[in-house]
Amino acid sequence: MKTVAVNLILWILASPIYIVKWVIVMIRRARFWATAYTPAIPCRTCGVKISLVGIWRCGCGYTYRGHLLRHCPLCGSLGRVVRCVSCGITHLLPEKP
Repeated sequence: MKTVAVNLILWILASPIYIVKWVIVMIRRARFWATAYTPAIPCRTCGVKISLVGIWRCGCGYTYRGHLLRHCPLCGSLGRVVRCVSCGITHLLPEKP
């Protein structure tokens, strides 16, 4: 009976921490999926639209046509950065959770 009470108390104390962690993960997922379904993002410096749909080359050398946040069929990696062609600033894309 004592272990049940201790487990219940620990669960009550840990629940807010798990809820906060879950909310953070859901925000990251929402940010990633919002970017993954967007054809272009605005540059934070000059405001020009940066296209995420085009012809991309993976780090392994594979070239594909489509969205930047698509897994490479050879190595499985995902694009992490995109460069603005107008001002040359590199933007970090959200990670897949």
